[in-house]
Amino acid sequence: MQDWRGIVVALLTGAAAITLGALYSLGSADSKHQDLQPVDFSHELHAGRLNINCLFCHRHAMQSPVAGIPAVSLCMGCHASLNTTTQKTETLLAYWKEQKPIPWVRLQRIPDFVYFTHEMHLKGGLTCVECHGHVERVRHTPRAATYEMGWCLTCHRERGASEDCWTCHK
Repeated sequence: MQDWRGIVVALLTGAAAITLGALYSLGSADSKHQDLQPVDFSHELHAGRLNINCLFCHRHAMQSPVAGIPAVSLCMGCHASLNTTTQKTETLLAYWKEQKPIPWVRLQRIPDFVYFTHEMHLKGGLTCVECHGHVERVRHTPRAATYEMGWCLTCHRERGASEDCWTCHK
């Protein structure tokens, strides 16, 4: 009789875990709608076909903890000289005319307790592709699969970088 109760408890626990997991995943990075940007920007076009270097637009990466998102004025440095416009560039031009920043949706985030700088990693010889993948090959920029500690430590071990906790946790 007690075996039966144990089985029921295990089944109910399993069903609850599956239900909670499914509900949690609805708000995860797997949602294709949560990462839609206000301007339909294509890394495939800009970094791929036009071969624009990552650091041209993300110019703070070499001297800052964050790579930075380009200001509308930087985009307009090129787009102002284009002879034709499309529906996509009209959206960009609207932000320019209204003198408003583009409210980009942040796709990459690490916890506040982690100390990370793009500058240190770039000066250490890493390239953008090693962490962000080949964004020049994809139409829309995907979220990173993971930036968890194990992933970082694997890279540190492979390159002989410090594994001291205080290197990344301040």
